[in-house]
Amino acid sequence: MSAPFLEPMEPGVSPAVSAWIKGLEEVALHLEKWAFDLPEEAFWWRPKEGANPIGGLVRHITGSSLRLAHYALGLELPEWAQRGREWELLGEPEPKEEVVARFEEAWGKLLSAFRAVREEDLGQTVRVGHLGAEAPRAHVLHHLVEHAQHHAGQVIYAAKLL
Repeated sequence: MSAPFLEPMEPGVSPAVSAWIKGLEEVALHLEKWAFDLPEEAFWWRPKEGANPIGGLVRHITGSSLRLAHYALGLELPEWAQRGREWELLGEPEPKEEVVARFEEAWGKLLSAFRAVREEDLGQTVRVGHLGAEAPRAHVLHHLVEHAQHHAGQVIYAAKLL
């Protein structure tokens, strides 16, 4: 399999949505390569005090992506995703298998939701966050992907430091 961005367009969606889907697929590939096979101790290792562990970054990628998809696409938020950033990044470690399973389930839902996005809906305004700031749906979806890729890069770097 080649890198997702080198693959053909995703059928049935606009070019922008196709690109975002490929970006989400790339995040999944990076996490599978750099995080999911790590032993439990390495998954929760912190490069230094106050730094985010790989497991926390995976939790954050998953939770923040679901929250952004909730705002942009109306995806339902599981209870754990409502805990927020602090718990995801700095909360107590939990079994790696649970974190990985939540990611895989969430990514399946995200990819399905992205495949259902119609081009004519991308310009609509949605409310984001607890303050209800307004933003175009396309901007929120783009941020979801770039945010996930940003943190996937941190996972790669942390895994290389191991």
